[in-house]
Amino acid sequence: MCEKYVIGYSLSEKKRQKFISNEFYNACEAEGFQFKMIDINSDLESQGPFHVFIYKMMDKLANAEHGDENAKAIIAKVKAYFCQHPEIIVIDPLDNIRILINRYKSYEILQENLQLDEVFIPKFVELKSKDTAENTSVLKTAGVKFPFLSKPLVAQGSNDAHKMMIIFNEEGMKDCQPPCVAQEFINHNAILYKIFIVGENFHVAERPSIKNFYEKDCTALNTIVFNSHEICKSGSKSKWSILSEDNIPLTVKPKNEVLEKIVKRITKLFGLYLVGVDVVIENHTGKYAIIDVNMFPGYDSYPNFFEQLISCIKKLLHERKDSQQHSKSYTLKKCLSDDLDSGFESDEKKKYPTKLNK
Repeated sequence: MCEKYVIGYSLSEKKRQKFISNEFYNACEAEGFQFKMIDINSDLESQGPFHVFIYKMMDKLANAEHGDENAKAIIAKVKAYFCQHPEIIVIDPLDNIRILINRYKSYEILQENLQLDEVFIPKFVELKSKDTAENTSVLKTAGVKFPFLSKPLVAQGSNDAHKMMIIFNEEGMKDCQPPCVAQEFINHNAILYKIFIVGENFHVAERPSIKNFYEKDCTALNTIVFNSHEICKSGSKSKWSILSEDNIPLTVKPKNEVLEKIVKRITKLFGLYLVGVDVVIENHTGKYAIIDVNMFPGYDSYPNFFEQLISCIKKLLHERKDSQQHSKSYTLKKCLSDDLDSGFESDEKKKYPTKLNK
């Protein structure tokens, strides 16, 4: 690239250790980028200028939502900085990622807007009360049957975000910890497909998951508590992931064309460049169930992640440059038109009246 672009990043220590390596620095340098760490606790203006701003602050967003004054101040400062510098490419916009903090809201958006053949959102409902009878009634009204997954309402940015339960019966309802989301459990042969998205590209990783449960299990089993990060990580060997022999033949491999549709729909729907989607395939229908969406997931298993990310950034920079040039050209033409007042514009307005006020 003909000029030096500065990519600023603000990531947790854990995220930095996982992603920021000499390999990444070298890849950035080779493409004409300068990679610079940002301290969001300090003045941002003095640390700039930046062409690209990459960050993950789900913990700050989650804490701000729950009234943490320090987190609120940091989010307000970052948001103000973005507003003062609209020329910066932000990966990803604050308002877009804020939606993904609340599982119930993100599921609602998916349910209302997904509209893809072969793809569905498992039935879900928010549980707000500690009254088990009230919660049981809410489940029945929403059509959520046993067994169901009880997931914390806060999807990211909290240590408990991945602490989940499988509730099998009304007796187990007492184990729910509201506010939470009850999501109907989908039998998927203990296989989770994690889709890691980088701009227009994606990679799918197969991970272990929870085995199938049936009606007889709803009377025989007590609540199962587990951490989804632990049970679904590569190489995990939980007793809850072991399929019975009669279930093994039911396993279905995903179709790439369906996954492509999911990727395009999710990125458009949430307006994100770095996003992960958790998908399972229902064993008796072959349909694809989206069970979670999260921003800036772990890209450990993503081949050529650095190259893909840089490619995405280059594309965004070129699009921004083209957009700015078009905007300047449009402004110039409009000024000339206003000065000359040829009458053409008013004639065009008569032919194509605006619909904004209708």
